[in-house]
Amino acid sequence: MKNLALYLGALLMVLSFSCKKKDLKYVIKGTIMDKSHSSPLAGAKVIISVTTTSSSALVQKTTLTTDASGSYSYELDREKLQSVVISVEKDNYFSDSKTTTLDNLSLDFDNTINFGIYAKSWARLHFVSDGTKTIKYFKQVGKNGCAECCPGGETQLSNITDYSVYCINDGNTSYQIFYDVQGTTNNGTLSVTTVPFDTTEILITY
Repeated sequence: MKNLALYLGALLMVLSFSCKKKDLKYVIKGTIMDKSHSSPLAGAKVIISVTTTSSSALVQKTTLTTDASGSYSYELDREKLQSVVISVEKDNYFSDSKTTTLDNLSLDFDNTINFGIYAKSWARLHFVSDGTKTIKYFKQVGKNGCAECCPGGETQLSNITDYSVYCINDGNTSYQIFYDVQGTTNNGTLSVTTVPFDTTEILITY
């Protein structure tokens, strides 16, 4: 009888441990900041996806929306995870994502993953000339590396009278070009701070 009691007690402990292990969750939380306005970003979409030890295919677990304080929180089931990808997006903002491996996640403490994203803005490079000159210009300061970004190399324009190029930029940051009108002493640097969600003009007259 005593042995039976010990056996049942051990069995209950194993079952209890198994249930606790199965129910363990990773708490993933954070705050999304609007870097253009230095304020929390409400209404941003946070997408949490994972890969597993058996497949590198990305599987979406949930889509969340940040609250008025720009915060999000999610409890991720403990599984055979390989990595966790958190992506952030909102209309008229640049998206961002971060990837973390299972080794960097804690079951005992909250896992805080914060983001800061910029509002989109545009610089209008407005060239006005008499149609007889050639101008070269290149971007000195401005957003790089995005699908919508203007190229960073030198650009040449010849025999134009009125021409515009629209270049996307991080809101409330500088956009700056250097220009050189060929065969003249007309050259220099022009810059603006681009307004979030709007277009700010750089006028180049030569």
